[in-house]
Amino acid sequence: MNAYVYGIVRWPLPAPVPAGAKDGPKSKGKAKRAGAAAALDVKGVGDPPADVRAVRHRDLAALVSDVTAVDLEAQGVRGLRRDMRAHAAVLNHLAGFATVLPFQFGVVLPSEAAVVGRLLEPRCRALVEHLKRLEGAVEVSLKATYVEDRVLSEVVTENPQLGARGGSGRSYQAKMELGRRIAAAIQAKQARDARSLLDVLRPLVRDVRVSEPASDLMVLNASLLVGRDGLSSFDRTLAQLDAEEGHRIKLDCVGPLPPYSFANLSL
Repeated sequence: MNAYVYGIVRWPLPAPVPAGAKDGPKSKGKAKRAGAAAALDVKGVGDPPADVRAVRHRDLAALVSDVTAVDLEAQGVRGLRRDMRAHAAVLNHLAGFATVLPFQFGVVLPSEAAVVGRLLEPRCRALVEHLKRLEGAVEVSLKATYVEDRVLSEVVTENPQLGARGGSGRSYQAKMELGRRIAAAIQAKQARDARSLLDVLRPLVRDVRVSEPASDLMVLNASLLVGRDGLSSFDRTLAQLDAEEGHRIKLDCVGPLPPYSFANLSL
């Protein structure tokens, strides 16, 4: 039976351990041997959804569930979407109370023994270092986008020559040139506003990953690594930014999430 891998955690898991977990932080008696599987009260990929368990090696555990080669080969678009949602749900569940090193969707090893022999044992030190770096942290996705009417008004106010050159009688080339100049002014404004937003948020986060904007009006497309104990302060600061800038910049924040953007793990 193939083992579908969701991610890596330190073992034992911190409280609260999901209901039905075996060999959790408060369990008594002899510890299981490295590689033994402990069941978790969460469902994973497949139809019906498979039970997720922790395959252990020393103080690490890989979160896995069983999947057959037939399931993988026969899966259509609907099944793919279902399993992608299940993959995210497992990691979101664990990220609520534990530090998780998340894997991207679709990592499958041929057996539970291979999870230990090919992943946990040979890469133990590197995995521990990754988890130390992410300890107690979650990812927050932040997208900031201009309100179009407001930003165009600001650009014309800040660059009067753009508004003064208006008129319906201009040539096609003149209109194209004006469009380019307005776009350049917006880009310069985006850079300034992105720096301003990040300057406010950086003291509250451990790390930042900035991606390319998804649209011409997007100011900032960033993933932020935030300590779980600092989420309240982060939320208050974001609410203050929204109160100050919401009339001109729409802030769209999603999280807490597993720290996908900060995993830095190649398999």
